[in-house]
Amino acid sequence: MATQGGPLLLVSPALAFRDRMLQLAERIESAGTTDAAELRQAVATWWLEQQDWERTLGARLEMHHEINNALVGVRGHAQLLLHGSAGSEPKVRDRLEVIIRESGRIEKAAQQIREVRNSLPGSDPPSSHAA
Repeated sequence: MATQGGPLLLVSPALAFRDRMLQLAERIESAGTTDAAELRQAVATWWLEQQDWERTLGARLEMHHEINNALVGVRGHAQLLLHGSAGSEPKVRDRLEVIIRESGRIEKAAQQIREVRNSLPGSDPPSSHAA
């Protein structure tokens, strides 16, 4: 389930697990057996895959911090320009205001990424300081 860059994040291993369990259930049902060793092994394999996937996803979702760091610089420079001589030009002022407004949208998206990351098992609890 891994690629050179780590596990695929487009599809959760839980979906493949579901399909394997349905196929296994059909085989067990049609065989009339009560032997669950294969089922236990499938669950154990899935659990390891799921934990790896969640760790990888959590690590990749750390990008919210990088987004916020870059955003502080972009927004700060736009605000400096807005309050300087360039801000007295109406067309420049309009464009700087768009940059500041759109940076707010990016900030909200980064917050949503942080919330997803914090909802994963094993993630650090949300902190009180800005991320």
